[in-house]
Amino acid sequence: MKTYKRLVGYLKEFKRVIVLYIFTSFMFSIFSVFSVYLTIPLLKTLFLGYTQSTGQESASGISGLYNKLQNIFEQFIFSSGKESALITICLMIITAFLLKNVTGFIQSLLMQTIENKMAVKIRYQLYERINTLSLRFFTQEKTGNLLSRMTNDMTNIQSGISALFYDLLKEPLVIIIFLFLALSISWQMTLIAFIVFPITIFLISKIGASLKRRSIRVQEKLSDLLNIVTETIYGAKVIRIFSAEKYRNNIFTRELNNLYRLTMRSVRASELTSPVTEVLSIVSGVFVIWFGGREIIINNNLKPEEFLGFLFILFQIIPPIKNLSTVYNRLQKSLPSADRIFEIIDHPLEVQESAKPVELKNFSTDIVLKDVSFFYEQGKTVLENINLKIGKSEIVAIVGSSGAGKSTIADLISRFYDVTSGGIFIDGINVKDLEIASLRKLICIVPQEIILFNDTIRNNIIFGMEDVSEETLHNICKYANAHEFIINTENGYDTVIGERGLKLSGGQKQRLSIARALLRNPQILILDEATSSLDNESEKLVQEALEKLMSNRTSIVIAHRLSTIINADNIFVIDNTRIVQQGTHNELINDDKGIYKKLYEIQFTQ
Repeated sequence: MKTYKRLVGYLKEFKRVIVLYIFTSFMFSIFSVFSVYLTIPLLKTLFLGYTQSTGQESASGISGLYNKLQNIFEQFIFSSGKESALITICLMIITAFLLKNVTGFIQSLLMQTIENKMAVKIRYQLYERINTLSLRFFTQEKTGNLLSRMTNDMTNIQSGISALFYDLLKEPLVIIIFLFLALSISWQMTLIAFIVFPITIFLISKIGASLKRRSIRVQEKLSDLLNIVTETIYGAKVIRIFSAEKYRNNIFTRELNNLYRLTMRSVRASELTSPVTEVLSIVSGVFVIWFGGREIIINNNLKPEEFLGFLFILFQIIPPIKNLSTVYNRLQKSLPSADRIFEIIDHPLEVQESAKPVELKNFSTDIVLKDVSFFYEQGKTVLENINLKIGKSEIVAIVGSSGAGKSTIADLISRFYDVTSGGIFIDGINVKDLEIASLRKLICIVPQEIILFNDTIRNNIIFGMEDVSEETLHNICKYANAHEFIINTENGYDTVIGERGLKLSGGQKQRLSIARALLRNPQILILDEATSSLDNESEKLVQEALEKLMSNRTSIVIAHRLSTIINADNIFVIDNTRIVQQGTHNELINDDKGIYKKLYEIQFTQ
């Protein structure tokens, strides 16, 4: 119920559209009923001729009101003879059906407007939240699961919204107005027709509860399937080189069959509702025919044209009842999907803006890590009691074996994560007190694994920036040793580089990343093993670009290749979560017992 209320809460901004939708739904119902009611005077005109009703006008309640209105209507129609009445009724039928379809069309457009605007708002909230979550979230969440929530779960929610408006608002109006007309003709036959309704409601509620459980399992399994597809696309090269196509196909087939079985169980539960409703409705309809026939043939309490009109009304009521019976099931399927989406939207932010953030426009003195400890998972410490100082315009290197926590230090300075204990201070201000946007404007990272988007070279370089002149762009790319290869691509700066930049080599992607960093002119530069995966020729070009990039900047170099940090002002060596050595290259290389010398000798004696 809480999820349902939250979904309904999104409708507040569509009040005017909803009021108009309700009005058109009411008019649609009126014209639907009127188009069916006109069969009664039509049958009377064709087969019986018009005779003034007597005696029944004195009846009270709904029947009395119905008889009075019927007499007024019939006097208007039959006042000019049968032929004129026939023409009048035919024109009325055409008009009624025309107005019914016009209001139905407007009603559908309004419903689609509400449904799609609401979906746009929820999708945006979901995407916006994903963009604010910490990196830890993405290490714990499967990509396929997120994609499934953005696509399939949103489709289910839209189906629920459609059920809420199109069926839950429109169909009851149609049923109520038809029911009023049916009661006016014969309350006994109406009671017989609806005696099975409580039984139908009970069966539908049982089916709906089962459907909700099955819908949750289907969405979870679909997330697993999408995750396999995502991994297959991302790992296509590895799958080919290890000839693992059959292995991956078997995994996909197994999950696909599991999804099929779960889906079919859900389908069986969902599809059972409609035939159950229809069979029960037909059973009640047969009893109505039996009772109505007795009233005409034996008791003479019912006019033939009214009995036939009642049957028309009854069979017009059955479809909206059938549609209404599926609303509960559709809502039950959409609620688990809404829960999965709201779970992301409500996910707590690990890295939060301070209540009164300090805007830092310029970096002036130093970066200090004081007694910093950090872990990704409880009990698995990555960094412990880290103390280091980086002065303005210094080149500082952080080295150590794989998994020692080098890149984690860069992530903490950039505040992708918050420290578990201790503090990080820039110009004496704790990074937790800084405005996050202003902090990250000071910093630029050139990572080992370059992140590029399936867009043009130009848009990847100016990413997030506006009003960058062509001359500035070209000069930056020349400075990054990238201009020459760019102009030799198919469309130069307008060449689309493919997903993750697959059309470019490693060195070319790295130089684009350096150009992107140069364009932002950062005051603090972080190079995270930026040349570790390059060949010698590419490394030379990239290293030249990096040296230009580091000029007159505070630079933090996370290095695997020690040859790239020989000229660093200070080198910190991390081992087993702690800083174990600190100094210049010459100081560290002369320490025979230090880890740095061992790492250096391993690299340069191979």
